[in-house]
Amino acid sequence: MIEFKRKYIMNIIINHVWFHPTIKINYIMMRRNRIITCFVTFVTISLIISAGCKKKPEIQPEFRGVWLHTGLFSPQKEKAVRQMDSLFTLYQETGINNLFCYNSAPGENSFTWDYLQTLIDEGNKKNIRIHPIFYPGYTVNLEKEIVDHPHWLIRGMDGQYEPHFNIANPEVREYWIDRIKATFKYDIAGIHLDYIRFPITQMYSYDSLTCELFKREFQYSPLEVSHDCGSMIWCEWIKWNSRQVTEFLKEIQKAVKNSEKPLLLGADVFPDMETADVLIAQNWKNWAENGLVDFLCPMLYTNNLDLFREYVRNAMNAAGNNCKVYPGIGIHTSHNDITGELLIKEVEITREERTNGMVFFSGYSFNKEMMDTLNATLF
Repeated sequence: MIEFKRKYIMNIIINHVWFHPTIKINYIMMRRNRIITCFVTFVTISLIISAGCKKKPEIQPEFRGVWLHTGLFSPQKEKAVRQMDSLFTLYQETGINNLFCYNSAPGENSFTWDYLQTLIDEGNKKNIRIHPIFYPGYTVNLEKEIVDHPHWLIRGMDGQYEPHFNIANPEVREYWIDRIKATFKYDIAGIHLDYIRFPITQMYSYDSLTCELFKREFQYSPLEVSHDCGSMIWCEWIKWNSRQVTEFLKEIQKAVKNSEKPLLLGADVFPDMETADVLIAQNWKNWAENGLVDFLCPMLYTNNLDLFREYVRNAMNAAGNNCKVYPGIGIHTSHNDITGELLIKEVEITREERTNGMVFFSGYSFNKEMMDTLNATLF
């Protein structure tokens, strides 16, 4: 009887309390808050664990390059190997990790041994990667090419031959692509392009084939109109030649991609993108914006630090996230002779502008004294 009364009283109390509006709402709120608190705690712990498991982004080492000429090495292989070992040791101590090598491909030098393979072998010992240089617009042996390939040469307005290949000629482009492909069998880091342009001062070709190709598009030969910017046809002639160089670059890019090797494609370009497009058909702003290369090396050979920074910044803005920019720093060039103090400041500018790399011109003048200067300060 007593037990019955106790249960009866407890039921009355519980029912009275539970159905009281304020108490019931408070209870529901308390339960909801507890559930929310548990959920937030679970999510927070999960995020912390997830963040801890994620791999941190790998910091890329600073790209430090040098343009290298064959004249630094003996024609005798054993002596050349010793010279490479000595020079590459200095480069390694300075953090140089990439070399752009002139005349390194088979058939491009007078060595009786495989110069490119030797560069690669010696470079690998010092963790230095090799990029053979190709320069389609550079000077050729005029007398030889007049005999071998006269139709490949640039022809002036009066018909004279110029000692340069005409990049607008499809056969010339095929010739260079075949030479580039010949290096794919080597363990190279990439393909590097220099003189990927026409000669300075608008030295385009007025041979019959080129003029005919242009006329098919614009109904006039460039020889039939006024040669100034007052003529729209002349303006289109300038743009047309620029497109020929860009199309050539696209063909090279395709060949590199088809190699199925992780090769980088880089190019040396003139400092000012607008001027380069008009005067030498080098529309590298377009190349950068469309990712036609992995990196550009604007050749900023100057002792003027303000100009150097301005042009680095312009190149970085043009490139955006589409390609890298590794400014070329001239040590001794036809445009400047740099001091150790200026060298330090220009390297600092590349870092302040976040290029994550630079290239020194050239192996002849980037000597031990210059390397010691950088090693004692920035490197």
